[in-house]
Amino acid sequence: MDGPQDKYFESVVIDSSSKKPIDKEYLLNLLKFHNIDTSIVESAQIKIEDVIPYIHKAKIKLPEAFYKDLALKVNMSFVDNSRVTEIYQKEDRSKLISILPYPIISKYKVIPLEINGSIVDLAIDNPLDYRVLMTIRYLFPAWNINLTVVSSESIDWAIDKIYREIHKKNAMVDLYNRTPDQSAYRTLYPNQKYFIIGILLAITISSIIDSAVTFMILFAIISVGYFIVNPIKIFISIMGFKGSRGTTKITAGEILWTRDEDLPVYTILIPVFREASVLAQNLLNMYKLDYPRDKLDIKILMEEKDIETINEAKLLGLFGSPTKMAEGIPKEEYRQFLKLFDPVIIPNAEVTTKPRACNYGLLRAKGELCVIYDAEDKPDPNQLKKAAIVFLRSPEEVVCLQSKLGIYNADENILTKWFSIEYSHWFEFYLQGLDWIDAPIPLGGTSNHFRKKSLDELGRWDPYNVTEDADLGIRLSRKKMKTQMINTYTYEEATSTVKSYVVQRSRWYKGYLQTYLVHMRYPRKLFKDLGANKFLKLQLTFGTTVFIPLINPILWLLLGLTIILPTSFGWLIPTYLQPICLFNLLVGNLSYLLIYVIACVKLKNYRYIPYALAMPISWVLLSYAAYRGLIQLIRNPFYWDKTTHGVSKIIKQKNIQ
Repeated sequence: MDGPQDKYFESVVIDSSSKKPIDKEYLLNLLKFHNIDTSIVESAQIKIEDVIPYIHKAKIKLPEAFYKDLALKVNMSFVDNSRVTEIYQKEDRSKLISILPYPIISKYKVIPLEINGSIVDLAIDNPLDYRVLMTIRYLFPAWNINLTVVSSESIDWAIDKIYREIHKKNAMVDLYNRTPDQSAYRTLYPNQKYFIIGILLAITISSIIDSAVTFMILFAIISVGYFIVNPIKIFISIMGFKGSRGTTKITAGEILWTRDEDLPVYTILIPVFREASVLAQNLLNMYKLDYPRDKLDIKILMEEKDIETINEAKLLGLFGSPTKMAEGIPKEEYRQFLKLFDPVIIPNAEVTTKPRACNYGLLRAKGELCVIYDAEDKPDPNQLKKAAIVFLRSPEEVVCLQSKLGIYNADENILTKWFSIEYSHWFEFYLQGLDWIDAPIPLGGTSNHFRKKSLDELGRWDPYNVTEDADLGIRLSRKKMKTQMINTYTYEEATSTVKSYVVQRSRWYKGYLQTYLVHMRYPRKLFKDLGANKFLKLQLTFGTTVFIPLINPILWLLLGLTIILPTSFGWLIPTYLQPICLFNLLVGNLSYLLIYVIACVKLKNYRYIPYALAMPISWVLLSYAAYRGLIQLIRNPFYWDKTTHGVSKIIKQKNIQ
């Protein structure tokens, strides 16, 4: 068979006059000889150069003997797995790394074996792909190149060997190296410590001099602060009820008329630390996505120490032949579907957080666009298409799209109903209100869609921050990059026990406080980055969200003492502050309850209205979680207090057959 392969074999491989490519029929027979099922590659649409990659993506392992016979047929040398291992155990890897960057070696499956002057030995697993040969010649126009055949297993092992430590390090330090003052690597800078110590000393000294006046002054400041902040937050929610200026709505017709060839490659990052119980369900949720299969790059991100999840991934076929299948995916499509997945095992480190895992995965991403999904997430099937269409139509400064989040087990108990009401208010209205007033938008922890290039330029996520989503939203705003809401939903599992509810909210609060402290290290710089308008709005929205849960219990205690023992504690609330306190207590709290009720009405969740009126009970739990998060930030700032998923009594995952 003559063709472009012939020409590029002649131009790339030294002393290659006798080397001839083989035809597809011979290749299929060779595969059959090695007991490989060739049914998935017999279609005429699959060209000879795509056969080996196609089989590899389908998680079918080709034996070393096949590659040895293939090398013999095309008259090339063969290097076995043990020799590749020996080379990469002894060779100066930094020298080898300098030859080919990760995007090249991962895309074209080519690895360097040796460099000797102007001669370089390269290994490939597919000597029939002329595109690889063209790329090699383009990259090394003045080099003498020796090509060797190795197995796909050797290629994958060597790539991971080369870049494992590099990506591990970069996942941790990229943001710190770019903008150290925006990394949560240190909780407090010296100037912040001095400021906090100064405030505490001033309060202490003032209390010693006149405790009654000190308490009245503090109470007056807090009361006036609530008097200002509460109406502002209520106003933001009301503006959110009107809709968002930045929310982009993509219609079904627009999706229908978008051609698959116009859509970019999309990387999906799915961190699954201790998520073995929901992994099969996640596969089904990904199966339901309506996006060109050849343009999906789904990274299942597993921690090296999470043996249970890794073993479950192996059983489901993410590493090879499946021994069980995710229910709901047709058997005849299952092996083909597995081609979309790239299981990534993240090396152990002292810090084990979701953002570190996402950074590691993004360093290996192939897509122009990327999105994060949690393990239990159920995104709308057309979500990726909607996001891709918005990005294609939007200017480059629009780098993030936030999907709306909902709860699929809301009816389980009162906690899940409260969770659903909060999510409805936050994602349907409050974030849209923030967009309406042009305030920085703290992102949700899942279903954030990004332009990968912009995310790389920003330094990706902060691996030391336990609410990396909110932090990233503020960093986007500081860099004048835009976030928009998009009319699509992702449904996730709400925590259904008091313990898990408090654990999750503690981490959220800890991360919010961590984020606020990071960005307030240098207030003048933050002011310059955001501008006066956004700086003030950040303080009134995000800043108050950090401190209110801590202050609320103190006010409740003072109010209770004043009401129960007015003679002894009435002095705590001076007469001139009583109208403001009454306003904060009645109008402020009732307004928040009304906002939640309106959210239920707007979404036609009328039966949730009684639960919305009972929300003050949840505020007690939130304040307890806030103090728990504060203590944890002091004692163990980088600890990721994991929320366990797949435990809902309503959503029992019968997903394995």
